[in-house]
Amino acid sequence: MSTIYLLSIQGVLAPKTVEAARAIHNETAGAPANVAAARSLGDLSHMVYVPMEHEGHHGDNFLILDQWNNPDGLNQFFANEQVQEQGGRIFAQRDPVVWVPADGFIVYHCPAPFGKNDRIIGVVRAPISSVEAARAAHNAIVEKSMNKARMRGNMSHEAFLRLTPPGSPEALEFFAVDVWYNSAGMGEQYEDPEFLAGFEKMFAGEPSASVWVHPTGDWVEW
Repeated sequence: MSTIYLLSIQGVLAPKTVEAARAIHNETAGAPANVAAARSLGDLSHMVYVPMEHEGHHGDNFLILDQWNNPDGLNQFFANEQVQEQGGRIFAQRDPVVWVPADGFIVYHCPAPFGKNDRIIGVVRAPISSVEAARAAHNAIVEKSMNKARMRGNMSHEAFLRLTPPGSPEALEFFAVDVWYNSAGMGEQYEDPEFLAGFEKMFAGEPSASVWVHPTGDWVEW
């Protein structure tokens, strides 16, 4: 079975507004020739996000999540100088990381009920002490909280580990992506003391957690 790799690019927008970023994104990453080139090399999906609005502001952070099934194609695409230059027009600073599905970690995908069209993305990134210990702690809390999370509006949970080159030591860094259709339910889940206590057992350092939504306007995605 083909492995689906996740490329996350999180950073700070170079343009002064999200609307200006949208125009640049669509004429660079979203240009038909560039989309065709990425897809031909194994880019299955390209999605963009901004932080969930807080007190009327989104901030200037930006997140891209791409799914690839060809790591060589991914490397070839981003080694292109034009692609790097175009990325610099979107991001003032960025942190691109390739993640591989975490073997043996419980993941799930549920359909959205009819009419539940909001999509809120919760991500967490954190160091772990060992894959084995993290897997045990992760699976214990996910198995225990899955039904409650679903009732609160959770659609999916995916778990990843940072990809390292062959022969290199394990990066021991964890990344999870949750998709929700109910922001209030998501807040209840992430503030649930039992849920928080379970996930804290996984981490060897302070986790970085954030919540994202699709930006307004017509963005080229696939």
